[in-house]
Amino acid sequence: MTCFLKIKISAGLVVPAIALWLLAGCVTGTDVTRARHTPVVQKVPAGKGASVVRLADGRKGFVITEVCSINDALRKDFASAVAMLNDQDYVNAIDLLQKIIEQSPGVTAPYINIAIAYQHTGKAEQAEEHLKTALGIVPGHPVACNQYGLLYRRSGRFEEARKIYEKALKGFPEYYPAHRNLGILCDLYLNDPACALKHYEIYRQYKPEDSQVKMWIADLRSRLGTN
Repeated sequence: MTCFLKIKISAGLVVPAIALWLLAGCVTGTDVTRARHTPVVQKVPAGKGASVVRLADGRKGFVITEVCSINDALRKDFASAVAMLNDQDYVNAIDLLQKIIEQSPGVTAPYINIAIAYQHTGKAEQAEEHLKTALGIVPGHPVACNQYGLLYRRSGRFEEARKIYEKALKGFPEYYPAHRNLGILCDLYLNDPACALKHYEIYRQYKPEDSQVKMWIADLRSRLGTN
């Protein structure tokens, strides 16, 4: 069955990579880029049959739509792989996600999830390979970029991490986890407090309940003399 895979991310909503397919709506014979109560203000190609649309009516956010071929059995396998990731059963999750990728190679979520699993098993090279594939399907995919930035940071490639976060935020400035992680990178690894403060403050506009970031902002303002 050919269908449309739709991922919707609104301002302030953090969507874990492992949930992407589970949140997706798979439908046929309809225009899923036109979500109910969500006027489209921009629609741009995202590569290999995928597209990105922007929300309107005063809200910030976006919808990524991918064309895929899946069936109920494959969706159940994906749900099982997600459960394995949540249970930290990374080896079996990798085996199942590889099976899913072989059957539906044109969808980003399995590549992102298997990359997460590979990172947890210390296989950074394999993780990077799958993140590159996801970004080939949807260039600048914010969740893939966010994971790529974490991979770079953990391997000490700090400038590369900064570039990948900035790439994500150029295309998807409303993807707030990337603002938080770029702030951490600038704060703790790049000795760039001004950059850190900027991105922490952007993040906190939409996650004001994050008390940890609130403390980091206060500390940075004190250090920069901007209280």
